[in-house]
Amino acid sequence: MSQSPELQEQLKAMIATMLMVSPAEVADGSSLATLNTSLGSAKVRLGLKRLGLALPVGSKPATFGGLLAALSGGAVAVTAAAPLTIATAGKSGLQVGLDVEDISSLPLAADYWEHEFYRGTFAKSEIAYAVLQAEPRTHFAGFWCAKEALRKCDSGFRDVSPERTAVAHDVDGRPYLTMETEAGPERLAHAVSISHAADVAMAVVVSGSAPAAVVVEVVEQLLVTATAPEAKKSRGLARLFGI
Repeated sequence: MSQSPELQEQLKAMIATMLMVSPAEVADGSSLATLNTSLGSAKVRLGLKRLGLALPVGSKPATFGGLLAALSGGAVAVTAAAPLTIATAGKSGLQVGLDVEDISSLPLAADYWEHEFYRGTFAKSEIAYAVLQAEPRTHFAGFWCAKEALRKCDSGFRDVSPERTAVAHDVDGRPYLTMETEAGPERLAHAVSISHAADVAMAVVVSGSAPAAVVVEVVEQLLVTATAPEAKKSRGLARLFGI
């Protein structure tokens, strides 16, 4: 079913805002490549939800015309994101997920409790923690990276909505991951480490067991892929893992 002209204009305005252009500049051939990231896809998902729409699972339209086609149930050309993976065979069943995000990619908000993106992406406990910090977006970016790193580490979380997983902190301030269940938040066995620099946040999630040196080796290789061509920048990984 095709969208009405009014709805198409609403979609155009939504995409224009996300691309930071005027609605008049959005046409069927307009590229959505910059939105085909984990954070961009979340913004699109929430924007569509506000309009009462949803993309088919796994759909990442490459153009605005492709977005309209996907919402109409038509065939869609997609931009496939290359998975960030590394072989871990022979490393004691180690599975590692890593995510790096520009802090500025998260939207500014006058009220994080009421902003659509934050309400639809983070658990209430995460919002409560972040708003008490001097730079809330820095902590939100770290939480987002942890959620994405969990999905990359463990495919069982691939289709779990972001707000159902959360970062919590123990009495010493160390982060850990939880998942919302009918009985309440359940602590996950996955290990998580979150780090911030001046303009980026990063999180590493580890499942399985291996010597700390092996974990650092795997993470460093993932980081090379994630941050190229700036792969030589030190993120203090050995210090992060206490070796």
